[in-house]
Amino acid sequence: MTDAIVPPIPLSLQHLPTVGGLVVPWITPRTADGRYLFGVVNHDLMDCALVNRWCGVCGRPLEHRAVLMMRLSDLPRQCTSEPALHPWCAAYTSESCPMIAGRLDHYRSSLPRLDTNMVRAPDAAARHGDAAEPWFAVWLAGYRVITDHGNLAASYAGTRPLRIRPITWRLPNIF
Repeated sequence: MTDAIVPPIPLSLQHLPTVGGLVVPWITPRTADGRYLFGVVNHDLMDCALVNRWCGVCGRPLEHRAVLMMRLSDLPRQCTSEPALHPWCAAYTSESCPMIAGRLDHYRSSLPRLDTNMVRAPDAAARHGDAAEPWFAVWLAGYRVITDHGNLAASYAGTRPLRIRPITWRLPNIF
C-alpha cells in the first residue's frame, strides 16, 4: 500500500512541527539528531496526557468529548495506552496516520533506532512485522486512568461509549 496522502492541517494543529507535510503528534519522540519517530510515543508525555486529560496529538486539554483510537484487539479489554484525542485531532489522525488510515497493511519489519533515554512500547516487539489490525474511534464523555500490563492506560470499562466507529476494517483476501 502507498502512503502518499497529505491532508490539510487544521488550524488547531498549526502550532506543531511537520514532517513531509504531516503534523508531528505532541507525544512523538525526537532523537538527539533531530529525527521524529512516527509510530513511537514519548512514554513520559503519554503518561502526562493520560493523567492530565491532554490530547495526544495537540497536547492541549480535552474538553467535553474524548476519542480513543483503538485496535481491534484493544476493544475487548476496553482500554488503550494511547492518550485520548479531541474529535478534530482524531479526524485528522484518521486521515493522516498511514497505519490508522489503513494505508499500511503491516507494522514495520525493522524497529526504529532509539536514543539511549527512550523506551520501546511494551507491545512493539509483538507487532513487529505483523499484519495491521483494524482501527476504531471510540467516542467517550470521559475515561478512567488504569494500569494495564504495568503501563498507564485510558479505560472506558463500566461506562457506555457514545459511539464506536470503524476507521479501517479489512475483510480477508480469499481470492
